[in-house]
Amino acid sequence: MKPENIPALAERVADIRILREHHVWAAADILGLDELDDRSRRKFRTLMEADALVDAVLLLAANAEPPRSIETIRNHAGRWVCSTRHAFPGGSRSSTAEHADLAAAVLAALLVSFQQPSAHRRRRTTSFLQLDRADSHDHPSRDH
Repeated sequence: MKPENIPALAERVADIRILREHHVWAAADILGLDELDDRSRRKFRTLMEADALVDAVLLLAANAEPPRSIETIRNHAGRWVCSTRHAFPGGSRSSTAEHADLAAAVLAALLVSFQQPSAHRRRRTTSFLQLDRADSHDHPSRDH
């Protein structure tokens, strides 16, 4: 995985009208597609060949470490809002992103989930980065 490249790809996704195949391939490279088992890599390539970009991004999310799951996907005022969740020792974290394109919203939420919470507080606001929150068993959820 190449986490240092995530912010740059997140910025690119925020600036596009619709997600294209090369954006998903870039995410796969950053998130370590080559580290996945043969079956997952073949499935990813098959999805990409079928132009099933949302399904390919969902496969990347499910194979992330720790795995991410989609919490919600909804359309609000013509923009897709996607939330992901992943568990970590002692709690879980939810990340939300929005975009006019469904596949881009899903990828944006996945990318946001890899960025550190402290980085979100300092980051430049982009059009799709909406919310990142951490939930702990000891503390109520808090917005960052």
